[in-house]
Amino acid sequence: MKNIKLKLEELIIEQSKNENLIKPVFYRLTDEKQKQEFFELLKKPGLKVHDYMFDQMKELMKMRTPNIKFTSEQLSEQAAKHISPLTNEEYGVWVYYPWSDRLVHIPDEKEFIEIRTSRNQYKITPEEKAILSNKKIGVIGLSVGQSVAITIAMERICNEIRLADFDILELTNLNRIRTGIKNLGIYKVYSVAREIAEIDPFLKVTCFIDGLTEENMNEFFTGGGKLDLLIEESDGLDIKILCRHKARELGVPVIMEASDKCMVDVERFDLEPNRAILHGLVDHLDIATLKTLKTNEEKIPYMLDILGIETSSLRLKASMLEIEQTITTWPQLASSVTMGGGITADVGRRILLGYYSESGRYHVDIEELIGDKVPAKEPQPWVDPFTYTDVVGISQKLNVQLEANQAQISDLQVKQILEAAIRAPSGGNYQPWQWAMKNNSLLLYFALDGNPVFLGWGNISASIALGACLENAVLHAKTMKLDAKVEVFPEKNIKELVAQVKFFPEKSSDMRMIEMANGINLRCTNRNLVKRPYIEPQILDDLVSLAKETKGADLRFFTSEEELNNIGEILGELEKLRLLEKGGQLDFSDEIRWTDAENNARRDGVDINTLDVSNSEKAGLRIAKEGDVIELVNKWGGGNAFKKLTKKSIDSAGAVGILSMDGQTLTDYFNGGRVLQRVWISSNLKGLAFQPTSSSIFVYNRLIQGKGDNISDEGQKKLWALRPKFEEIFKIKPGEGDILIFRLTKADLPKVKTLRRPLEAVFHKIE
Repeated sequence: MKNIKLKLEELIIEQSKNENLIKPVFYRLTDEKQKQEFFELLKKPGLKVHDYMFDQMKELMKMRTPNIKFTSEQLSEQAAKHISPLTNEEYGVWVYYPWSDRLVHIPDEKEFIEIRTSRNQYKITPEEKAILSNKKIGVIGLSVGQSVAITIAMERICNEIRLADFDILELTNLNRIRTGIKNLGIYKVYSVAREIAEIDPFLKVTCFIDGLTEENMNEFFTGGGKLDLLIEESDGLDIKILCRHKARELGVPVIMEASDKCMVDVERFDLEPNRAILHGLVDHLDIATLKTLKTNEEKIPYMLDILGIETSSLRLKASMLEIEQTITTWPQLASSVTMGGGITADVGRRILLGYYSESGRYHVDIEELIGDKVPAKEPQPWVDPFTYTDVVGISQKLNVQLEANQAQISDLQVKQILEAAIRAPSGGNYQPWQWAMKNNSLLLYFALDGNPVFLGWGNISASIALGACLENAVLHAKTMKLDAKVEVFPEKNIKELVAQVKFFPEKSSDMRMIEMANGINLRCTNRNLVKRPYIEPQILDDLVSLAKETKGADLRFFTSEEELNNIGEILGELEKLRLLEKGGQLDFSDEIRWTDAENNARRDGVDINTLDVSNSEKAGLRIAKEGDVIELVNKWGGGNAFKKLTKKSIDSAGAVGILSMDGQTLTDYFNGGRVLQRVWISSNLKGLAFQPTSSSIFVYNRLIQGKGDNISDEGQKKLWALRPKFEEIFKIKPGEGDILIFRLTKADLPKVKTLRRPLEAVFHKIE
């Protein structure tokens, strides 16, 4: 058995790497030396001989005189006369294919080409055929490129094809590469070269088994004469760009075909020597960075830049989210690849003949061209999901009384207090607050109804944010030697009014409050990822003590490896569920600010640059903002990429905390927001990075208190299934109101912070 194994290994190595096994051998029996070699070959056991020469001669006679209708006997006579004085065996050339042990008898080169391409006429005229017979075409990448190269060879629109690909044929390639399982384990270039040789042994094929590299690029483009056309289908993003620089330098036109929606990209560097590479889409990309990309997941964002995310098909975009989750690479289909091969060959032929001179990007979307006609959707006007509060109207009707000893606060003091207040955090940075001032008192309102937001059920998350906002105001007032008197929900019939704040000269100084006030501008969400740090237990104990100073508040921390791993697993699963829900996806899509222009214009939501995510993950998030994409991912049972993001965050945590109150009224949540702000600021002052890490609390609010409103039946089922484990891991107590789950770590300060709407947009002075 050992000898058999060694013998098999030797054969496989020879078969995969011996270039001689891709070149056919020619025997012309009119040459005495070749004739002797031919007869020696005939002795080879297992040799398969194919001799249909005479039939090919009859074809030649018929096609040369299409106006004559020969009888079968007459056609045979003409063929015999044409062969004479040679015998049938001596005429033409015998072609031996060593990889298949086949010996085939065909006419020699000129007549072979004449017969084989006869049915091209007049799609390709004799004059055009003569022009094409001197052309050289390079093909880089032999998945889509295989179909292109074979089609080029079949039409014979060149005299030489140069093939570059370093990959070995694998079984997974056979869903789109037309070859047999007998070729598994050999270089793709050899497989294609063999197929071309079996179609047309006279076509010159040059193989670059290392693929296209910076070292062999000159040889590929100019060795034996400059290329007339480059077909680029490489997976190597650096090579995609480098080969275009070379093509532009040499004036070689480039075609790229992406099998998705049959996107065909043409760059006429032969006519436009200063043309931007890939139409300027990659001007921002760094070649050195592209060279470091190894995995398909790493390549996704750059590939999307090149292909164009907006014009990619729905299924491709959804598939991108599943790469290295449920699939290994982007999918391709034989039907698309085959169609792309035909279209690319057609475009290439017209370029070589001078019938097409433009650059551009085109889509031949077969699903759009041939399919059920769907009525175009009327564009819908944008509808704000929130119902805003009429702060001025309500405030004008309120009877706000001055109290004895109430401090008169100046416009400057109000401005400084409220500028500190609106630095508070809020879910999705929605900033659900409006402030008014009447008769020397500040009035805090729900600026909007959070119920339409997936995570906003019952205005619970808004109440928490408003509590944090008020706490900032109270803390900053202390720096002005002012005590704040706060009434929560002072008017039972006006649910929009959350709090009324009056200020009085302070009775005693509180340096701890002043210190926290000075930390308001330091407080931030820090999503930076680091190696899991050690956090001193005393720091966590101090934060717990701080939280418990407020009646009904509780803060629990989890720090062991096992606890954090369990937390990462369940929070990841819950975050995946949230983003796969239609409402959750809409929330996410609306809260992320994807560009600087959008961020600066709206000054709310979450700047994409505040997320410590890889380029691949950022690309995935861009894709995930499309509801149709998420619908497909949901249908496929995917979405683990969303789970992975949360798990990465917890893997970076030194501790995870859950803050809660002992009740579930809006007042409890509001007071919980005040506690949260103190804990958050204190954490930052102690040098810890703080990040809310889960929306699960607010999803469960909608499930339990909201009785599953706007959650799919399947989503409800999965959430209920995870609930016991969630309660066990976080030690949830019956009837408690959960405020926030967050992680603490040690990391550098973030380079980008979320913006806030200006004070004038959220403050109204009522005369």
